[in-house]
Amino acid sequence: MSRTFAGVVCMFAALGPASAQDKTAALYTGKTVRIVVGYPSGSGFDVYARSVARHMGKHIPGGPTVIVQNMPGAGGLTSVAYMANVAPRDGLTLALINPVNSTEPLLNPEVAKFDSTKFKWLGSVNKDVQTCVFWTQKAKSAEDMKNVELILGATGPSSGSALDAKTLASLLGFKFKIVMGYPGIADIRLAAEKGEVDGHCGMPLAQIKTDIWEGFKSGRIKALIQIATAEYPELKGIPNAFDLAQSPDDRKILNLVFAPWTYGRPMLAPPETPQSTVTALRKAFDDTMKDPAFLAEAKQINLDVNPLDGAAVEKLVQELFETPKPLIERTRVILGIGGK
Repeated sequence: MSRTFAGVVCMFAALGPASAQDKTAALYTGKTVRIVVGYPSGSGFDVYARSVARHMGKHIPGGPTVIVQNMPGAGGLTSVAYMANVAPRDGLTLALINPVNSTEPLLNPEVAKFDSTKFKWLGSVNKDVQTCVFWTQKAKSAEDMKNVELILGATGPSSGSALDAKTLASLLGFKFKIVMGYPGIADIRLAAEKGEVDGHCGMPLAQIKTDIWEGFKSGRIKALIQIATAEYPELKGIPNAFDLAQSPDDRKILNLVFAPWTYGRPMLAPPETPQSTVTALRKAFDDTMKDPAFLAEAKQINLDVNPLDGAAVEKLVQELFETPKPLIERTRVILGIGGK
């Protein structure tokens, strides 16, 4: 290779990234990016999305304005279906979703008519673990939950608050009565404070920290069970559902239902978003997760930040979609959404 030819090759190689960044900047300059959230303002997912929105714009070439749009409904599923089937594929509409909704096409394909493996996953703000929390003193242990009927609030049938309770009741024998229809977790919490319900499942540790941390630390609000694939010091001494499961198949079902929380606050772009745009958004997300101003705000409001990058989330979603069909069918029966 001649020196002249080698020099030309190097010149074009250097221009490539700059050219891609220029195109992305042209796309976003003067524009507004929406982050769709499937829950009301003030909910846990909304708090995370708004914190990310306040900082992510400066990391996207062109410096767009970033806002949050609340689109509540069906336990978050309305917003995810919108992203799959309606949202523009231009990189200006993103979403921060409930990770449980990502497996809904496996468990409830009659309702969730989309393929989660087609989303463009940008990353997750944290990894998380699920609990069931109670304001009542009717039950004081996991063993008590087998003998005392507890009334649990839930949002929609596809929400974590409903799916978690159904799974635990079936596999571990807990006596749960589930009351659905609450707009969000904050509404269930208010109902629990009034004594209308005893508590709810589907309470991530991150949300305990942001919403009920003082009550949790004081013991006024108790987590009687956790469903964790790792150890969390804040939940030390609380029984783990995986340890209480009666068989390997039961543990596999727990994994199918609860593994999405390993990407606890995921962000995505719609299917068919151009790859160059996805690459820029993934970098912007990663840079936001390292932004000192974002981290300072997260610390101030007690947000748990333990991020995964987009490629890691994509891999975890793909693994869940490789779950054997017989296991999926048994899980569907347990959740009361069909199956053989």
